[in-house]
Amino acid sequence: MNEKNTGFVGRIKLEKLHNTRDLGGLRTQDGKMILPNRLIRSGTLYEATGEDIRILSDRCGLGTVIDFRTATERKQKPDPDMPGVRNIFNPILDEKTVGITFEEEEQEAEEGEPDAIKSILLHASSLGGKPETYVDRLYEDLVLNDHAAESYSRFFDLLLEADDRAVLWHCTAGKDRVGVGTALLLTALGVQRETIIRDFVKTNDYVIAQVNQTCSLIEQQTGDKGLADCVRVLFTVSEAYILRAFSAIEQSYGTIDHYLSERLFVTPEKRNELRAKFLA
Repeated sequence: MNEKNTGFVGRIKLEKLHNTRDLGGLRTQDGKMILPNRLIRSGTLYEATGEDIRILSDRCGLGTVIDFRTATERKQKPDPDMPGVRNIFNPILDEKTVGITFEEEEQEAEEGEPDAIKSILLHASSLGGKPETYVDRLYEDLVLNDHAAESYSRFFDLLLEADDRAVLWHCTAGKDRVGVGTALLLTALGVQRETIIRDFVKTNDYVIAQVNQTCSLIEQQTGDKGLADCVRVLFTVSEAYILRAFSAIEQSYGTIDHYLSERLFVTPEKRNELRAKFLA
């Protein structure tokens, strides 16, 4: 099944925000469809141009922004002011844990900042050529960490509290914290796992050009292709990443449904409310 078959709205073409996507058009297992211009996932909004803001506000009808970043990330690169848009701070990970995501360094490295590239090289080198171990730990933390669970639970409440305008949630790169949160939301809405995985890996389509450029620069500077490949793993996503999150949930809670209900307090009643609000 591809985007054409599902009616998937997909990427919102903006000048500076490359990984901003409308989930409208995605189908649930019972044949319903997510309404367009209601649920939007994104990376950082910091570089949004005036035209980007106009498109989000006017064409997409944006009403609520939920910021998954930490206070430090938010202070360093604040969201732009959008008149009439409610901006809510809901950090998924605490300051200590967020260091393992590399997202801030990733964004700055893609923008060509030398200090960020140096920092990324130090991080990547510390992994001993096994970035997959880091990824497993990260995605386990995103679903099992107490702080993350509380924040994802609040995310669902914020969706239900929002008015009938679009809700956008973002972190820095829009792939890890946002990727897991989106997968949990789509599960609650009744979207089949195959479609959830396809949405998750779609991030690569919009970041791969910048990632390849960064990795080429790293290989040129260091002569170490293995190190560049390690960075590529950290800067992109794989089906295995979200499957690792699902596996961690199932090992600890039995099923995703039980995790949603017992850990995130997304009860069957709340799931029905979400479906009534965002599906047609």
